[in-house]
Amino acid sequence: MLKVISKYSLVASAVLLGISGVEASQEEKVGAETSAEITTAIAKRAKTTTVVNDNIATVALKGDAVLPVRTSHYTSQKSDSDLEQELKAYQTLDFKNQPNQTRAEMKKYREANSKLPKLSAKAQEKGANHLYIHDAAVLLFDDEDGDGNYSKLRVDFDVDASYDDYFDVYAELFIRRIGDAQWTHYYTTDVFEIHYDYSSDEYSVTTRLNTGFPPGNYEVLIDLFEYGYSDIVDTLGPFDDYDLTNLPLEDKTYESSGVSSNTYVDNVKTEIFTDADDDGFYREFTVTFDVDTEGSADRDVYVNFYQRTNGGSWQFETESDVFTVYGYSSEDAYEISGNWQSGYPANYYDFRLEVIDANTGEVLDDVSPEFSSLLQVPLEDANNDTRQSNPNPPSSTTSSGSGGGSAGLLTLIALALAGFGRRFLKR
Repeated sequence: MLKVISKYSLVASAVLLGISGVEASQEEKVGAETSAEITTAIAKRAKTTTVVNDNIATVALKGDAVLPVRTSHYTSQKSDSDLEQELKAYQTLDFKNQPNQTRAEMKKYREANSKLPKLSAKAQEKGANHLYIHDAAVLLFDDEDGDGNYSKLRVDFDVDASYDDYFDVYAELFIRRIGDAQWTHYYTTDVFEIHYDYSSDEYSVTTRLNTGFPPGNYEVLIDLFEYGYSDIVDTLGPFDDYDLTNLPLEDKTYESSGVSSNTYVDNVKTEIFTDADDDGFYREFTVTFDVDTEGSADRDVYVNFYQRTNGGSWQFETESDVFTVYGYSSEDAYEISGNWQSGYPANYYDFRLEVIDANTGEVLDDVSPEFSSLLQVPLEDANNDTRQSNPNPPSSTTSSGSGGGSAGLLTLIALALAGFGRRFLKR
């Protein structure tokens, strides 16, 4: 049995990624060449969140560009967006995009709405145990205050087949505090390939606990699915593998060191504009965010804005003007707009927002993976947007999930449309 190793830690998220069109009346928001079509992603701060690279120790040189070879134009201003209402409107569109579903809710929805066959022919012939989770291990990380509770975790698991063949599978991961009745979904893996009982196709999911997890002992459960079919083919939980239980965890807000304050980013919306060459990569964007502060006192803040690609180092881009935050008001949203000219190849970019107290210089909040709308934004500069681009592919998972043959989260959305033949062509 693989052992639980306490060292440094992380929790993955129910990713809320909203892609939808908005009215063309917003088209002048960024620049004169803005396309009438706008793509939008909006998310509330996630209780659990997924990260690829948690190294956010970049020091911002205020007002100075990190790399002079990059040319861009930025503006910042107060926004008229009501992000709370926009988020609620989006969430009503699709049950699957509502965060923090319980395992029972997901099962009920799947049974009522899935048009997929329940079992594959191989499952019907060989039995449901033709695929199974052989073993799992959990590694814990990041106990900054030394109280024995960790704020990050990594779940490793090995899926095997009962006979020599290839299969495409994916898994849903759930977490709960010991003693709670309901399991809460926090991550769905990419589709990945396994072969027989080989250990080389082990899959890992690395996660940071962000908010909503008070100190305590937690446990993890894994549901396994065969790609293209709706029934669970195997489940591994704390009663099956002791490595999945008695995990001393807490979210990062309970850590006594690091960024912690009563002022925080609550909602973020990212809009992207202008794709002249129709390659799916845009050159203009607006990031709108709502910063809240507890209590009745107002607070003057500004925001440092960063970008990175492929989990690399953060690059400082711009600093917003100073603006005032009014408690929990939804009318004080602010926005940073960018128009990239050169030095930004076509790629999937992550954004990071660092909220600074304008009077003291204190870092009040520092967010990126907490919001899916800040992750994997398809962008390029104006030079690349006028000719055929050759972008790097997106990372297979924003959760440090790794395993053989990852096919991407979007594949799961297409389960009802594709996928019954590919498994039989791999031998």
